[in-house]
Amino acid sequence: MPLPERRSTILTFIVDDYISTAIPVSSNAVANSGGFNVSSATIRNEMGVLIDEGYLLRPHPSSGAVPSEKGYRHFVGELDKSSQPPDNLVTLLQHQTEVEPDDVDAWVQVTASVIADLIGALAFITAPRAQMPNVKQIELLKLHDMLIMLVLVLQEARVYRQLIELEQAIPDPMLERTRNKVSAEVSGKRVEELVATRDREDIQDDFERQVWQATIEALVHAESVPGVRYMSGFRHFMSDPELAAQPEKGALALSALENDDAFADLTSGVTYGAQPVVAIGSDNARPELCDYSLIMCGYGGAVNARGVVGLISPMRTAYDRAIPTVSFAAETLDAMVNRGDPKLD
Repeated sequence: MPLPERRSTILTFIVDDYISTAIPVSSNAVANSGGFNVSSATIRNEMGVLIDEGYLLRPHPSSGAVPSEKGYRHFVGELDKSSQPPDNLVTLLQHQTEVEPDDVDAWVQVTASVIADLIGALAFITAPRAQMPNVKQIELLKLHDMLIMLVLVLQEARVYRQLIELEQAIPDPMLERTRNKVSAEVSGKRVEELVATRDREDIQDDFERQVWQATIEALVHAESVPGVRYMSGFRHFMSDPELAAQPEKGALALSALENDDAFADLTSGVTYGAQPVVAIGSDNARPELCDYSLIMCGYGGAVNARGVVGLISPMRTAYDRAIPTVSFAAETLDAMVNRGDPKLD
């Protein structure tokens, strides 16, 4: 149910003020702002309702209020989706594309640095990475009687390995037959085709089904591995008031960005050619990021050279500037990697 207009306006004021100052906001501060033609008592009552409904928190009984995750989500939902990015972002990125028109790594590194400095957060960008190539072949290597290694060979010489634990020993001729059969079924097919048939019902043999499902799992994992990541703004991130007293929390967050599996979890919901994903607090897939906000947007989807632009900061961040900044940066990189594609002209 939407908030009544006055209550929503009070909440927006409190979130905006807290983002700017990092100081809990009192009812007197709201009443004295001049933006509300009501009494201090009415402001206190409205803030009390917002606390009861979970939009605000009171860190201490005698202190002012701070936004909760729910309060930040409401604030983001009320933002103007057509907001423009900062002018200096536009100027800096346009200048970079003129100076280094063909250097992808240069675009990505400079864009991460510009975002980090403009927003005062940690920015991360993955270099564009082509979608998974076709499957070339698979191999099954017997490590011992009860353990098989699946070796998945893709076009472009990418190789992925996965262990298969057996419930009973498999004779070598059966191992070879299964390898030949599964390899023939996956050869030349794209990942999305194969994932759609993960739970095939036509496979009667238990070992063949085990090899088939292990092959699909290896493909899904291989596709989820992100491209090279460029990060900038560590100083901004670690100097936030929320982290200055607890640097170990920041270190845990950084480890999630640096770990391939964790990073794949974080970016799994990113879409291409759409609005940025804003994940606040517990929206994030990783528990080590439950105190942070991530804003992410994909680029390069039209030509299958996909990358992700994003930033991470404490939940107290300038969403009104950060969201259009990430969105514009993704649009700029998208235009660069799509340049010259006749389908897009």
